[in-house]
Amino acid sequence: MGEQLKTLQLDHYRSQTFTSLDAHYEAYRAMFTSLLEEGNVEKVSDFLRFDSEPFVLANSNLKILQLLLDQEEHFKENLKECLAQLYIIIGHCYYFSIEFVQAKKYYRLASSLALEDENYALLSLAMNNYYATQMDELPKEIFWGISKIPAVFLKMGRPEDDRFLLVRFITHIEMSLQLGKVDYAEKLFNDYFKEYPFEKFSRIDLHVRVLRGKILFENGRYECAIEVMHKVLLLCMKANSHKDLVQECYKYITRSYKLINEEILLKKMEQYQSRFYRKIETDKRYMEKYIKTSTTNDFELDKSFISPLQQFHLTGAYLLNSVKDEGYTLVLVDCKVVATEKEKLNDIIHLINEEMMRVMKDVIITSTRLDESTIGYIIQLSENCTDALCAKVFYKIREYYPKNSSVLEAIYFASVNNKENSLTSYQKCLDLAYAYIYYEIYK
Repeated sequence: MGEQLKTLQLDHYRSQTFTSLDAHYEAYRAMFTSLLEEGNVEKVSDFLRFDSEPFVLANSNLKILQLLLDQEEHFKENLKECLAQLYIIIGHCYYFSIEFVQAKKYYRLASSLALEDENYALLSLAMNNYYATQMDELPKEIFWGISKIPAVFLKMGRPEDDRFLLVRFITHIEMSLQLGKVDYAEKLFNDYFKEYPFEKFSRIDLHVRVLRGKILFENGRYECAIEVMHKVLLLCMKANSHKDLVQECYKYITRSYKLINEEILLKKMEQYQSRFYRKIETDKRYMEKYIKTSTTNDFELDKSFISPLQQFHLTGAYLLNSVKDEGYTLVLVDCKVVATEKEKLNDIIHLINEEMMRVMKDVIITSTRLDESTIGYIIQLSENCTDALCAKVFYKIREYYPKNSSVLEAIYFASVNNKENSLTSYQKCLDLAYAYIYYEIYK
């Protein structure tokens, strides 16, 4: 009866239409937890494989990444048969955030485990993505031969896995184009992709469109390549996902405009592309921060702050899950120094904390150092009062480190009051605080 109930719950989850990605994630997390408790290997593996995609492809996939990393030990102890699949999805989270070093690490782990389990479909998927992260690192002729291997392994797998065969050819076709084997690549594309009825706007549909655009580009049909790539670019930007495809579209559109001497359009596209790359670098920085905040911390024993990191998490979880009087305000203060003056960061962090304690000692419940450049506070004040007092602190800091003429490039600041924002958990307040800091950077 219990197993039937779980199946009904899963069917219900998959039949729902969610109002937002956040609402979808909360349902995903609850369903994932339920399936882990049940411990059915096949269900957990399928859930990871097919139900994680909306979050993996989203430009902000930190939540699911952290959720999966938190469950790694549970998988090692209780669901070893699903560990390769877990590592593939973690690898995807990094890959689609253009964080290829970390992605490669998890795809390599997944490949090793899939080979042990003789799961050739998973092995082929892990290898395909592993090699995709190395496109610019290996000699192209060697890589071209290697890029055939995942499709070979897939053919050793189960017949029902054949529907995933097409994806394995994409890297090989792209590599063929880079080596100038355009006729060969176009023949492969026409044989396997041209008439295939992909689900419209699905990941594979968009990826194949980009592949078609690349073939048009290599054949010198630049206007047609721009048209194809521009449609994909707009779809990806509207969906706020598929960051890797956005990167490819920008690259080939700008190359095409340059080759057909469209100088005005080229300059505009280069501006958009430059802005996109800056956002990628910032996202990488905050992905690293977000993950570190929830795991190990090199500054755990910094005695300048009231609490070590884990104690701060516990206090936040206790205070921010309910509303009392004006509520509590979670504050993040993040500093950026010039690249050549990293050693000054420690002094700046301690100076900010001294000023914060001097101005708000009576209302600061706790504080911690979240990472090298970020401080966290929980303060028993409204957002407006907190903002006003923090402004005084930062004004004082700028007396020591003037803007545009000191090592301190910027102070990014966010305050989130749980009552005022109707948020009932520490994690939700933390997510919103990071979102505010993103806004400060991009505005």
